Amino acid sequence: MILYLASRSSRRQELLTAMKVPFKVVTSTYRERWCRKTAPEILTVRHAIGKARQAILPRCARFVLGGDTVVWHRGRGLGKPKTRAEALRMLQGLAGKKHSVYTGLAILDRKTGFLMTGCARTDVWMKSVSDEWLEKYVDIIQPFDKAGAYAIQAKVKIVKKIRGSYSNVVGLPRELLRKMLKEIV
Repeated sequence: MILYLASRSSRRQELLTAMKVPFKVVTSTYRERWCRKTAPEILTVRHAIGKARQAILPRCARFVLGGDTVVWHRGRGLGKPKTRAEALRMLQGLAGKKHSVYTGLAILDRKTGFLMTGCARTDVWMKSVSDEWLEKYVDIIQPFDKAGAYAIQAKVKIVKKIRGSYSNVVGLPRELLRKMLKEIV
């Protein structure tokens, strides 16, 4: 079975490789739309479904994986920052505090039309750090493709502790994906 990953995320690709899941990367025409009143569990799954359904696939493709990750803090979703200033504002808001990371997954079986979805949540506590430290951190990790503007897997550590799936914070909850794959195979 080959999984078609509707994501360009290098972190998701690395995690799938480590899991020894055969996959191919495809693009998706889906555009995420944020709705402030939507719970993160619903929002991330909705986006994952959209990415899977709107993936550009070869005819032979059967199983398509869509995923979406959001950092949720004080009732607000933090996506990927567009500017350095936005990244710094996000990190300043998270520093020394707890937030949650949600990743929604959707696997679409194109042959049968069956759609399986799931969502993982991980609670994350950030270190208290200075603005100067954050400025250096942003320069090192290049946060523009990272929800919440940070990378738990970076050598420079900003996370104090987590409760839940580490790989979820990276962008692909391995435990949830394994469970989903067992159900479709």
